Amino acid sequence: MVDIWYTDKVVSGTGGGKKLGFPTINLNADRFIGELKEGIYSCLVEYDKKQFLGALYFGPRYISNGKKYILEIHIIDFDKTIYGKTVEFKIDKFIRAPVDVKNQVELVDLIKNDVKTIKSL
Repeated sequence: MVDIWYTDKVVSGTGGGKKLGFPTINLNADRFIGELKEGIYSCLVEYDKKQFLGALYFGPRYISNGKKYILEIHIIDFDKTIYGKTVEFKIDKFIRAPVDVKNQVELVDLIKNDVKTIKSL
């Protein structure tokens, strides 16, 4: 994506990321359907006049056989609850396509690796 910043309101999700140790903010995925390929991206998130690195996921929740598209961002080194707040975000580099995992342990390992990759960019 080319240096485009999006603005959206944070909505509550299922809490799955938080349970895995990677809390996420959930945003409206609809505008990206047909425009963005499924997968993990590095991104920047601006909240409260500060910028943070993020790991963005776009696609269905394959681990739970979901069909509906979601857009969620794990904001790296961020620990605030901001449901209902507005954030700006910019999608950066494509990291990888979704991977079929057998269990949550494999998923946590993938996310750890994604965060490590994004921090090194």
